[in-house]
Amino acid sequence: MKTFNFSALSRPAFNSKIKSDEVRRSERWIGYCLGPALVASLYAGAGGSYLNQFYTDVLGLSSLAGGLFLTLMPVISKILDAISNVIMGQFVENTRSTQGKARPWILLSGPLMAIAAILLFAVPRSNMLITAVWVVCSYNLYFCISYTMYNLSNVATIPLSTRDGKQRDTIAMASSIGINMIPGVILAVVFPSFILPFMGVDQSRWILVMSILSVLAIIGTLLQYYFTRERITEEVQSSSDNVVSLKDQIRGCLSSRYWIMIMVAMLIYQIFNNMQTTANVYYANWVLGTYNDGTTLSLINIVGQAMLGPGVLILWPLVRKFNKQKVYVVGCVIAVAGGVFTVLNARSLATVLVGLTIRSIGTLPITYVTLSMMADSLDHVEWKCGYRCDGFSSSIYSIIITVSSGLSLGIFNLGLSLTGYVPPAADGSWVAQSGAVQNFFIGAAFGVPAVGALVLLFIFASFNLEKKLPQIHEDLDKRRQNGNN
Repeated sequence: MKTFNFSALSRPAFNSKIKSDEVRRSERWIGYCLGPALVASLYAGAGGSYLNQFYTDVLGLSSLAGGLFLTLMPVISKILDAISNVIMGQFVENTRSTQGKARPWILLSGPLMAIAAILLFAVPRSNMLITAVWVVCSYNLYFCISYTMYNLSNVATIPLSTRDGKQRDTIAMASSIGINMIPGVILAVVFPSFILPFMGVDQSRWILVMSILSVLAIIGTLLQYYFTRERITEEVQSSSDNVVSLKDQIRGCLSSRYWIMIMVAMLIYQIFNNMQTTANVYYANWVLGTYNDGTTLSLINIVGQAMLGPGVLILWPLVRKFNKQKVYVVGCVIAVAGGVFTVLNARSLATVLVGLTIRSIGTLPITYVTLSMMADSLDHVEWKCGYRCDGFSSSIYSIIITVSSGLSLGIFNLGLSLTGYVPPAADGSWVAQSGAVQNFFIGAAFGVPAVGALVLLFIFASFNLEKKLPQIHEDLDKRRQNGNN
């Protein structure tokens, strides 16, 4: 594949603001937290929590082609997305520039992602055929091209940032706060309390809100580009210009059982997390509360994510004392218990909030530790095969995120069709959903995440890589020293 040389980025105006060989506070909290947080807010609003509600309740697409359109369209699009992720991963892997191999693509992704996000909601409604074609095109422009470009590059920056394990753990934590906690709070509290009631079923208001988020996302990519640095890329590219083939990257990754375990775990987590995120909106509207009442979904989201902030202060001291794997396993046990409790008491707000509190404690390791464990697995791959596989690994991770999103959304929309979901009318009026529909929302919001956490428990019970890392890093240091000599 062709090598991409971003010679224009060698100009001083494009240089990173980060000069230190050590990871400092500005890099951690601006580059890896605030920047991704602004982008993640756009993704969660445009592509995550509320896009499906826009399709079903504003555009009225839930009954198109007997429900098959919203069932199959996300799934088919994610197949295309999987292909684009592999291609984009090789673009990153074959990029040569003074700014690294992932950061240039982050810079390029900002404007493209903003335009695509606005087009998701600026759907013409003159006839259903034009509406459907626009939805398909804008959906793929956003997910298959623009967000793929950003997300894959964003994932690659963490393992490429530094070889210092402790510093990388702090970067992974900051990134998780930016990607999960900050946009989670905004979209869990501000959106259902104020924004959703404001938008209602008025398409022009949806476009206005997403346009604002799009501008913030551009700012986010600029912050992330200028306040990050790829130290490992600088080191590797300065010592070798050899391009590792895709076949060798695949072989290298598959040689590590830890890499395989991490990717399987991420797939499971993304499926149940996407299902839960989508279902929460419908569960709050139709089981516990009334449609867009501005309080029920806020309560569920606030309690469901209440521990994400203060929990970090507890989590990382526990990780340092007991190691990531043990903390992860205990967290899965707690998450399963909270999920089962919530399913059994899903029609009582008070007990649901108790169950969500328990589950949120259990999901802390899943939320914050996984990216750090992925970076550890990439060190193991390098140790086994002698070269880095960051581009391919980021491709797989990005494929997992996008394909699981489409898969879970397709399954959820199929459930809407099979159980007989009745969307609100154009004037905003609505009727109560049947018992079957309500039970489907309960299972999707609470049952699926509980099963997912149980599977993760079994996977990570034997994930003992952390004990081997000191020797792995020592061996890699010796290889680099011998290579320099």
